[in-house]
Amino acid sequence: MSAYTVLQLFELLLFSGVFFYGSATHRPSIVVLAGGLLLGKAVLNVIGSDGASLYRRSLIGYGVGAIFIAVGVVLFRIT
Repeated sequence: MSAYTVLQLFELLLFSGVFFYGSATHRPSIVVLAGGLLLGKAVLNVIGSDGASLYRRSLIGYGVGAIFIAVGVVLFRIT
């Protein structure tokens, strides 16, 4: 198993831990944060077959995740 694979698995465990923490403490903003991080990781891996560099895939993936987080937090604030 490569170091990159181990790093990705660690990130998934960390992001999942953040999700469970937010769920257990009833903090929707933390749950949205974890969802955005997991979404970013998923997008990063989905667009991996396009041949883009890891840096570019990370920017795109976590950019999508950041938009998800921003929209989620705004929705929680206005409701």
